[in-house]
Amino acid sequence: MMKKAGRLIAALAVILALMLAGCADEPEKSDGYSVRVILRRCDGISISGKNIAEVEAGRTVTFRVSIDEGYIYIGNTAGAEYDEEDGRLRLKDVFAPTTVDMIVLPKSEVVYLEVKKNSDYGSVSESEMLLAGPSEVTLSAEGKSRIEFTGWSEGGYLDGGGTLISTDPVHTFYIDASKVIYANFAGSTDYSIVYHLDGGYVSETGEDTYISYAPFSDLYSMQQTMESNGKLVRDGYVAVGYSTSPANYEDYDSANDIPDFSNMGGVCVVDGDSLDLHVVWAKESPDSDFIYEKKEIEVITDSTFGFGRLNQRTEKKTGIEITGYVGKDELAVIPEKIDGQPVLSIASDAFGGDLERVVIPRTVKIIDKRAFSACENLREVVFFDSVVTVYDESFNRNVSTVVLNAQRLPVYSGQIEGSFNVKYDRLRTVEGKKIVIVAGSSSLNGINSELFEELMPGYSVVNYGTNAANPSLFFLDVISKYCGEGDIIIHAPEYGGGAPMGTNEFHAKMFRGNEQCYDIFRDVDMSDYVGFWDCFREFQVGDTSDSSLTPAIHQSGKEYQLDAEINKYGDIGTVRKSVRGNFGGASESFVSARLYGDNLNAVNEKITARGATLVMSFAPHDKSRIRPSELTQESYGKVNAYCAETLDYPVISDVGEYIMEHSEFYDSEWHLNDEGAKKRTQHLADDLKAYLADPSSY
Repeated sequence: MMKKAGRLIAALAVILALMLAGCADEPEKSDGYSVRVILRRCDGISISGKNIAEVEAGRTVTFRVSIDEGYIYIGNTAGAEYDEEDGRLRLKDVFAPTTVDMIVLPKSEVVYLEVKKNSDYGSVSESEMLLAGPSEVTLSAEGKSRIEFTGWSEGGYLDGGGTLISTDPVHTFYIDASKVIYANFAGSTDYSIVYHLDGGYVSETGEDTYISYAPFSDLYSMQQTMESNGKLVRDGYVAVGYSTSPANYEDYDSANDIPDFSNMGGVCVVDGDSLDLHVVWAKESPDSDFIYEKKEIEVITDSTFGFGRLNQRTEKKTGIEITGYVGKDELAVIPEKIDGQPVLSIASDAFGGDLERVVIPRTVKIIDKRAFSACENLREVVFFDSVVTVYDESFNRNVSTVVLNAQRLPVYSGQIEGSFNVKYDRLRTVEGKKIVIVAGSSSLNGINSELFEELMPGYSVVNYGTNAANPSLFFLDVISKYCGEGDIIIHAPEYGGGAPMGTNEFHAKMFRGNEQCYDIFRDVDMSDYVGFWDCFREFQVGDTSDSSLTPAIHQSGKEYQLDAEINKYGDIGTVRKSVRGNFGGASESFVSARLYGDNLNAVNEKITARGATLVMSFAPHDKSRIRPSELTQESYGKVNAYCAETLDYPVISDVGEYIMEHSEFYDSEWHLNDEGAKKRTQHLADDLKAYLADPSSY
């Protein structure tokens, strides 16, 4: 079969017969003998080098062969893999003498069928086919999100003068000459969000409602609310988020108590064609509650890495710096402007007393060290990603709820790790029982979720593989809010660092990955984690310790886009064949890995309280990277026993069985190729079935 994406070739019965004739029963594997393989010459192909090879039994044979101009490759009689792009024909696991016939046909004898569709929200069973002669072809079509199939046509789409052939979504065509078949779909592909300003107005028009339109996503139901940002105004108020019903922030103890609250620039679930949202306003505290001064303030406006240095550009802006707070309310809502000037900075030691909640407006760029650290009772902070300078020392560790509102379009959304909203959406909206896999990129690049669902009928799979720098504890914590009776959460950590193994330390990549779903940070008690504010600053303006993370502020003009390489389960959607690189020598240890048991056991209590089950498996790892002295059953047993003794939840796997061959990896010692992912998925399903059959033995 040709490797070009989307192309299927219909083989005639004679071709199938040839392929079957070329197959022979394989004898038992026996080392020490050689096997002859012949690639037979024929019209339409050119062979570079020898066409006869003698190889050791069980090995792979590779021939260099290209298809001559004017011919089409159909297949071969031995089931060998042929890559037209690099001109290599590979026959794997050869145990018996084999003759390979390439099946090629002159293009003049081939019938070409192309199937076009007028909507990305409709799917067809075939997009193009090569037929070795006149044939009957059955095509099927299906409309997606609110899109209906309206018929097959020839000569063009129906609205362009095409001739209707059939309205049956499944229709059999007799194709006796090359032609184009058109699949017609109709319906709305846009959703709308209607924003009710409840006392405010649209800055551009003065109207009390605002409507935005956007294409409905095939991958996820949660939609961005960025379109409205900066356009909604209410004099004397700060917008802090959205709700599905009218709400004032000061009427609730927390943003999390507001019905269906969502962050600004966050995500909302759109079930139908539209969604009505109400702006949640917070009334600004009077200017007299603040001590302040008008001054020139130096603000970071750009940041880049170069020659091992972090190069930052700054500008002096005239605005207000708040230096003190004399208000008596438990809620302080900092105004966007004081004396007609934007509030840009909050100085050290500005706030203290019994303050419990604070709203920091979108105008603020700098929150100095110790700005709120004296506020022992401060438990909730609302702020925007317009802040570029902030520190862990800016706040007391008692802050438990953080509402991060987006002021700009996502800047990392074009990257794999910037599309975690797909996973977050599936976690929150999938119906019925679910299996959620939590790890770093070893699961992102090493689980075949579609296969997993086939192997575990009755469950929907969510692949919450992210990046090993991100603490798995955080995602387990989030999952504990959305799991339910009968759900299974699999923690399968990479044992190379603390983040996968249960540490509560944040990383700047947390913001990159969740940039399109900042709401996720409200799902956990932030006082249980360390490094949130420092990591947000690093995400915004960079840090010399990690030059791989391009500062977000440098990309602030980037257009919103969704990375199509993540499929609906949360898997990497790209094809990963063979191995790219050797990943270095055998130097890594898994025996010395440490689990943060107290943290993991605490989140296990939350999960079990909701009727779900947390279990531990292991990430796959390249055998060639492990120290040879540790590749023993004794070492595997020590690790298995350590994990079982440390955790209050069952360990369902043997670490040694997830140390896999180098040939099963792709571009990292943690990233499996497609074949490796299938093998690992099968093995994980077997482990899980064994546990479910007899949980008491674990």
